[in-house]
Amino acid sequence: MINRQRICEHMAPAALLLALFFVPFTVAAEPTTAQSRGKQIYFEGSSPSGGEITAIVGTEGVTLPASAVPCASCHGSDGLGQREGGVIPPDIRWSELTKGYGHVHEDGRKHQAFDEMSVARLIRSGLDPDFNKLDKSMPLYDLSVEDMDSLIAYLRFLERDWDPGLGKDSIQLGTLLPLQGPAGELGQAMAQVMLAYFKEVNQRGGVFGRKLELLAIPYGSSAESTLDNLRAAFKQEGVFALVGAYTVGMDEQILELLREQKMPMIGPFTLNPGDAFINEDIFYIYPGFAEQAQALAEQAIAQMKGAKGKLVLVGPEGADVDGLIAAVEDRFAQDKTFDSSSLRYPRGKLDASALATDLQRDGSDAVLFLGVQDELLAMLDALVDSRHYPGIFALSAFAPQLYGAPEAFNERIYLAYPTLSRDVSAAGRAEYQRLAQLHALPPGHLQAQVAALAAAKLLEEGLRGAGRTLDRARLAEAIEALYRYDTGLTPPLTYGPNRRIGAMGAHVMVVDIANRTTRPVGEWRELR
Repeated sequence: MINRQRICEHMAPAALLLALFFVPFTVAAEPTTAQSRGKQIYFEGSSPSGGEITAIVGTEGVTLPASAVPCASCHGSDGLGQREGGVIPPDIRWSELTKGYGHVHEDGRKHQAFDEMSVARLIRSGLDPDFNKLDKSMPLYDLSVEDMDSLIAYLRFLERDWDPGLGKDSIQLGTLLPLQGPAGELGQAMAQVMLAYFKEVNQRGGVFGRKLELLAIPYGSSAESTLDNLRAAFKQEGVFALVGAYTVGMDEQILELLREQKMPMIGPFTLNPGDAFINEDIFYIYPGFAEQAQALAEQAIAQMKGAKGKLVLVGPEGADVDGLIAAVEDRFAQDKTFDSSSLRYPRGKLDASALATDLQRDGSDAVLFLGVQDELLAMLDALVDSRHYPGIFALSAFAPQLYGAPEAFNERIYLAYPTLSRDVSAAGRAEYQRLAQLHALPPGHLQAQVAALAAAKLLEEGLRGAGRTLDRARLAEAIEALYRYDTGLTPPLTYGPNRRIGAMGAHVMVVDIANRTTRPVGEWRELR
């Protein structure tokens, strides 16, 4: 048998890691057919056979479809129930229901232990094993004998119905990384720093007694083979969540697969999260292009000192730039000091002289340029010829090196960065250096290692916030609740039900052409 820990720690070749998919891992038992049918009834209130299930609700005895008040709506996915509006749904896990000494409830009601017959009677008539009548807050359900048998079968299974990858003493996590080829060293460095961090978490006792195991899932030779590797890992290994996965260039395909699997992903390494994914269980650390463009627009407005200046949004034609322009315009739609227009050109066919003429005619005070570096430099040369010198704002990902720009634009060009080395605090630097020394981390790809380590820390914080009774939904809720969480490696991270990017904003740097350097313009610009 392959030794998982030894192989993972020493970063075996991708083919060998792929073989790990067939190493047994203790995961939750698969439900039987009856239990699966009962699970549908418990969570959805609908019959797998297509029959009708109704619920009688409240003191007035109103009849509703059971789908309006399924069992899980009060008792939860784990059967523990949560106090709500003065109502205390009891713990309905089978081990609790069948305790030999019976039950004494908070309202003083007492009864002996349940069995299958008394559970069925309770569901239908509201009578406990001693024939005490329950409070009217619990609906009564009318369902067929077959559906009742299925529901009881699931109640017996409920407390063993864990999410994939979740064991009694362990949590199996996955990460998707390029482990060979041009980006192989980067992927291996990311895997090693996460393995080192989780090893130390485990040495401290894990998370509520569960050890964190990391399965490194390798990229394939194509996008489809990479997705096949993910599917194989999910099916044959059981993975609770992905962490620090490298998704550059494959975001949409990976997200579609994760949506099918209801799989959370924490801190993926990507260039651009994109707005379309905001309601998924994907928690990004760094901002995307839209957020960086909005931060640049804020900077431009601030530099115009409240005067009614003109910001022109310039970029090639195409849906990607359409989205960036819309994000900026939507954000400032209510700002009376914001006056903008847009100029577009055919992709790859910029007429720099014509563009400079249009910008001068429009009286632009600032230009947010969304094209590539060569196009930006051509525009700057043309602006110099026309003797027009607006402030220039651009994304560092599109134009990373502008020291060759005309001297006339010295300290008039501003770039947005999703992260800088100064985001790493002294404590964060010391933590990484200690890990690097103890676990022989590679010296290269430091930014990727920092991002992966931040993702691992974010995941651990989410797991601890979710508590001992862990599932994927609780993990997502715990991360949503984080406010200005300090990783020591990134800007403070804040999430919410409608916020899936932790560091929402950008660093803005001004380009000092004369000295061939950049310097920050104030602190991190947080989008509110």
